[in-house]
Amino acid sequence: MNLSLKRRSTPSIGHITSRGDNYSVLDAKLTIVGDIETDGTVRIDGRLEGSVRRAAVVILGAGATIKGNVTAREVVLSGSVQGNIEAADRVELQATAVVTGDIEAGAILIHEGGAVRGRLSVRSIDPKQQQDGKGVRAPSLTPKAMRIPVPAMAGEAK
Repeated sequence: MNLSLKRRSTPSIGHITSRGDNYSVLDAKLTIVGDIETDGTVRIDGRLEGSVRRAAVVILGAGATIKGNVTAREVVLSGSVQGNIEAADRVELQATAVVTGDIEAGAILIHEGGAVRGRLSVRSIDPKQQQDGKGVRAPSLTPKAMRIPVPAMAGEAK
């Protein structure tokens, strides 16, 4: 593993790999140049110039940035991403989030104020045919039936 971490004034170069139920934090004064691979959760409050791969959960704090692609089970964003996002389960954009790139996920939630400059793709996967990278069957992403209320017209019987 090649890893070099430095403060924001000098970007670092490296590749970080972690395994298991880990919770890793990149603080607000940290810049990483390189890719991150983890089976756990990673919270980024600083700057990443590289991709995040195989993460269980990626949390991007307000003011934080990623210049690269994100592949995870679940992604929650308050900062900005310049790259594509692919999530097996869901992607949530908080009010301060900005994504310049495409998002593909089982579910996408965008809070008022969140912005996407790219394409959105919500997909459902047959769990019998799809498996995640570890050979474990991925959870079903088939949406359940939803009833959407329709407002009645004025004077119309209910």
